[in-house]
This record gives sequence, C-alpha cells and structure tokens, in this order.
Amino acid sequence: MAKQYDEYVDIFSDSSISELAENKKRKKSLKIKFAIISTAMLLICGSVAAAAVIHNFNIKPEESADTVISEPESTPVSKAETEVSKEESKEEVINFKSDAKFTKNPSLLSTQVKKALDNEIMSSYVVLYDTTTDQIIYERDSEKKCYPASTTKLMTAVVSSKYLKKNDLITVGDEIKLIGYDSSVANLKKGMKLTYEMLLDALLLPSGNDAAYTIAVATAKAYKQDDSLKNEECIKIFAELMNQAAKEMGCKGTHFTAPDGFHDDDHYVTASDMLRIATYAANTPIVMNSCKKYEAEWELPDPETKTESDEESEASVIDGTESSEENSDETLPAEDELPKEMIWYNSNQLLDKDGGQYSRYATGMKTGYTDEAGTCVVSSATMSNHTLIAVVMKSPSNYQKYHESNLLFTVGFNLFDLKYKHNDEWVN
Repeated sequence: MAKQYDEYVDIFSDSSISELAENKKRKKSLKIKFAIISTAMLLICGSVAAAAVIHNFNIKPEESADTVISEPESTPVSKAETEVSKEESKEEVINFKSDAKFTKNPSLLSTQVKKALDNEIMSSYVVLYDTTTDQIIYERDSEKKCYPASTTKLMTAVVSSKYLKKNDLITVGDEIKLIGYDSSVANLKKGMKLTYEMLLDALLLPSGNDAAYTIAVATAKAYKQDDSLKNEECIKIFAELMNQAAKEMGCKGTHFTAPDGFHDDDHYVTASDMLRIATYAANTPIVMNSCKKYEAEWELPDPETKTESDEESEASVIDGTESSEENSDETLPAEDELPKEMIWYNSNQLLDKDGGQYSRYATGMKTGYTDEAGTCVVSSATMSNHTLIAVVMKSPSNYQKYHESNLLFTVGFNLFDLKYKHNDEWVN
C-alpha cells in the first residue's frame, strides 16, 4: 500500500504541476496563467486529501470515491429455481444428523466384568452407551435385525416434533381405526381435541397406538400443507419421513412402515440403530419431557374449539364437494360423551416409585412388546450430569428387561465411580 500511495502522490506532485504551468506561461496571457495556477492549486489540494483518505483507510486508488464501480447484472431467477431454493432451505433446517460417533471401546470393561454380563444377560440384542464420553460400553448382537414393537414411537415422536408445535390443537379422526387388533391405546375418541404435547404423552406413556396414528396423520398434513389427504396416504408419507430420518441419523439396518410398531415383517431395526434414534430423542426436549413422566393428567380443550382441519371440512360441505373416507356417515360422539380430562401412566416400570424395578436416576424412555419382538425397553439414566442409554431387545420377560437395564446402568456408572441404586424385585 505504501508503494501505491507514493505513485498516487507522484502523479499529482508539485514539480509536475509547476512544469505544466511554465509551458502554459509561454503561450497564454497572464490572465490565463492565473487561471491555470488556481486550477493547479485545486488539484494539489485534491491529491493531498485523496492521499490522506487512502493512507488512513487503506483503500486502493481505484476504489476511491471518484471511481464508479459497475454492479454485475442480476440474473433472472425462475419460479422453479425459487421453489428448489426454498425446499433446500427447508431441508437444511429439518435434519436428523448428530455429532455422536458411537465409538466402540472394548477395553472399557475388564474381561471379568464382560464375562459376568455375558452370563447374566438373557436378552437377544443389547447395547449400552455413554452419551457423555460418546462410547459404547457393552453390546450383544447389536447389528442384527430385530423388531422394535412400540419402541418405534421414539422415532414417531422425534419426526413429528419437527413439524408440529407444542400447543398445536389436533382433532382425533377416523385414523384411530387403523390400529391393529389388541393394540395398546390411550383411549382416544373421534372428535376429541388435544394439543400436540398432550398427544405425545398419550403416545409415550400408555403407548397409545391411537395417538401414534393421530400424530402421524397430523404430521403428514402439516408436512404437505394439505388437510385433504386421506389417512392411508398420510401414513405412507409419515413412514417415508421416518425412513429418511433414520438414514440421516446413520441407521443402516432399519425400515419403518407404520408409526406404532405393530408387527410387520418389513418393519425392523437393529439395537445399534435404535440407540441412534434414542440418542436423538434424548436431545429433543419436548420428547424427553414426555419420556421421563410416570403420570400425566390433562384437562382437555373445549370440543367446540375450531382447528384448521375442522374449518377445511366445513368448507368442503358448504362448497358441496365430495367428502373423503374420513368424513363418512358416522356421526361424532355427543359433546357430553367425550371425556373432559385424561390421565395416563407410563408403562416403563423404571419410573414407577412403587414398582419393583424403580430407580430414582431413570429418565425414560420407551417400552415395547409384540410376540415377534418379544418384550423390549429403551431406557436412560443420569447421575452427576452423566447419562447412559441402554437398549434391551427381545427379552424373555418384563422382569428380565428391567433387571438387565439396571444391571447395565450399574456397570456403566461404576466406570466413573458412581454408585447406581435401584430396586430389584420381581415385576410382571
């Protein structure tokens, strides 16, 4: 910059101006001479001022205030390109990627402790993970295919949390008829109105398959911004969202077909993949807020409160358009037949203070059972700001899955000199 400054001053130096004045003196009159000298003085002042600006602000000569900088011509953006840009922006915001590496460190446990766990654990697929140090402490066949049953609902909760808000008011519809025979339910009825937060409790505490379908349909309609979608189409869309989320989380042996986990041969996971889902859920506050509750009591909103879907349905009737399958001849229950409050209890006995497997350090997460999946539990526990997650799949009994979860936590926390305490009595 010093060189540029010197060159800039040389161009308008006193010597060059004097020489120019002498040449003009021989050809012009005295009057013209004075005019030129005056002009020269103005140039000198201008050069000094410009030089000062350049020196103080480190600006290149060609970027001075007198220079006109041409702006590049703008390229017209098509509507299609704008839509793509918006979609890309949406994908950047809604993603399920995690920084966790799930590092495997076989040396964490002594040979003696690992052998004792191998002998004690009877469940088929197991993994214990320390979220604080990002290390897998123990595993058994964690990469093998298994069925998740209702632990699926952790993914249902995570995916829906990206599209629905805590206080969104959702009306229960005919989608609750899609649940399988002998499903676990939250006793939702068509026409009930619940907030999304209430529905998460209905999903994750009593493990309501009816809540799972209501959430899935509401999520798909929000994602597509189309309240006219049929229930079956919504479930397919939601399953696609679940599978996309699993892929982004790094799951390699997982495929979902429904939001509830009711058995389907094409609906499967691995214990390792379920750990990834659980880890993401553990970092989703609205989901963990439900997972950690043992009991939830809610006073339901006034059934007369209008939701967007209600307004869409009324508009289609007024317009005389053909109603969908969901708006069939079946009438809604009378207002006085709908419950005004709901109470749900968590099926996770690690959270039951009066239960035989209770631990005050337990913080969730989700149970599951089908004949094909066996009994399962994904659980978490925290001590001294140190959190472990245990995945226990296809256990021979309820007692065994909780017993093993507590055993895994005992071993895991002991690595950090933390004494994990829990009940260890028989439970059905």
